Amino acid sequence: MTAPWLAQAAARSIPVLLGLLLLALSVSITAIDTLLALLIVATLLALTDPAERARYRLPLLLPMLTFAALTLVSAAAAADRAGAFFESKHLIGLALFFIAANGFAGGDAIRRGLRRFFAVVAAVSVYAIVQTLACETQLALPAWVGVALRVKLEACRLHPFRAKGFFSIYMTLGGSLMIALSLGLALLLFGQRAHARSLLVSGAPAVAALGLTYVRGAWLGLAVATGILTVWSRRLWLIAPLALGILLALAVPSALRTRLLSFGNPEDPTARERLYFWDAGHRMIEDAPLLGLGPGGVHRVYPAYKNPDARKPRTGHLHNNLVQIGAEHGLLGLGAWLWIWIAFFAGAGRIYTALPPARADDRALVAGSIAAVAAFLVAGLFEYNFGDSEVIDLLWVVMGFPFACAGEGSRLAAAAPEPV
Repeated sequence: MTAPWLAQAAARSIPVLLGLLLLALSVSITAIDTLLALLIVATLLALTDPAERARYRLPLLLPMLTFAALTLVSAAAAADRAGAFFESKHLIGLALFFIAANGFAGGDAIRRGLRRFFAVVAAVSVYAIVQTLACETQLALPAWVGVALRVKLEACRLHPFRAKGFFSIYMTLGGSLMIALSLGLALLLFGQRAHARSLLVSGAPAVAALGLTYVRGAWLGLAVATGILTVWSRRLWLIAPLALGILLALAVPSALRTRLLSFGNPEDPTARERLYFWDAGHRMIEDAPLLGLGPGGVHRVYPAYKNPDARKPRTGHLHNNLVQIGAEHGLLGLGAWLWIWIAFFAGAGRIYTALPPARADDRALVAGSIAAVAAFLVAGLFEYNFGDSEVIDLLWVVMGFPFACAGEGSRLAAAAPEPV
């Protein structure tokens, strides 16, 4: 039996740890994993208090439990059981959603954390822009510059550099910035004007850094989120600056222009490679339709399914969430995975409708969460971002915002229906 003081101390530590996590999500996977572990321990200790257990809400529990159970069943049926169970570790991240939904004491607490989060996003974006400038210039730079910017100057100048910030790959930075910008735009359009200047200041370098990642899926995801928020807020004038920005990018010869023009080009090498990946994934699903190959199975069997014309001899990602999850978790697992998102949109939509206009800032958080999830799912049609730990961990936290706003944290009674 845990001492009451320990349970109370653990409960008080959760908002602090969540605030630190918001800072770490754009910077360090090691810090993210450490804080996630601490949050899980603190939550388990807090829940030894019967009163805290009674207040704790579990939205989306049924679809998430179903997906987790089917993932473990798929792992048990896999040819490499040990490897499949190890790869099932991504299920631990699901806890972040419940921790965020209960750990933030309402919208004000979320906004306090987001002010620091957007400041870090701006700093990381500036860092990524400087990274790109250092790799694109032909000027001789001292060796310490490469160390400080986490790039190898001689190697990064051999080809167009793709901004990655503190992450190991540009796709992670692109996905994280896409979610941050979707959320920030909603706060700008739906919330009160008090923080508009700070959002614009942090958003400008983030947009530039996202462009410099050259991640088309993230661009498309942000475009869809922008479209949703523009129509939802009835600010149709936003289409004009967006269209102007695209036209300017297309008018100036650059790597950005080349990347934009590659959209929908079947002759683009990366587009062709994705088609080969998806074809291989389709054949994997045909061979193991119900439970799939097990988590991590794509990496193990891809050479046997590889199209002879594909360039990459091996891969662990099929560049599409639906194809990847269908191949590794089977159609049952894919159905449960889709259920999570359907339940989220239904629940978050009900919460938005239930919130009165006087709580405009809370409604903005809900709208931003919905837009961020939509952006993530659209980007996931072209990359396996569900398997990108930093991106999906950020998304789980953002998904918790509507439910935190609805219930004002775990210490108040739930005020909105919880989807199953």
